[in-house]
Amino acid sequence: MSSQARQAVVMLEQAYADNGELSPALASAPVCWVGTSLGIAGASLLVGEGEIDEIVETPAVTAIPGTKPWVMGVAAYKGGLLPIISGDVLFRHRPYAGRVRDFCMVIRKPGFYFGITLSDVERDMKFPAANRDMEYPVDEDFAGFTLGGFHDGDRFLAILDVDKLVADSELSNAAAPGPVSNERMSDE
Repeated sequence: MSSQARQAVVMLEQAYADNGELSPALASAPVCWVGTSLGIAGASLLVGEGEIDEIVETPAVTAIPGTKPWVMGVAAYKGGLLPIISGDVLFRHRPYAGRVRDFCMVIRKPGFYFGITLSDVERDMKFPAANRDMEYPVDEDFAGFTLGGFHDGDRFLAILDVDKLVADSELSNAAAPGPVSNERMSDE
């Protein structure tokens, strides 16, 4: 590069430094909670982004004898087997007699891979994290599995804590309690 070109670049840099304005400071965006609004057993809930592997149509299920009532069975899914759990029976302890539960959310956590039937699927939602209400009372059937929530108009959407759900000992043992063996009692 010639000395004349170099001198022109230096003058251009100096002119910019003398006359240029600083960029305005960007206002920091509020931290937002992002997740999906859905219903389980008729309760409107939120599930955080990344907690759900996917939401799919509830596949055809083959029953598994000797399991707890909330286990609907297993379904062929993506080349493997996916246990399907009735959200109604797991949380409300009674089956739902109305419209078929068309969708389920697939949960994949270390040691857990299953689907839970949904009563409703709404949309993805975003709330300012500062607006999270940790004190608002939630449906008693879900209280042990939620972690606060957000007000959305005239309703409160509790956040389903999937980690609390999979840590529950009830969910980790799907075997139905078996009958007591009479062999031991007959020896006496």
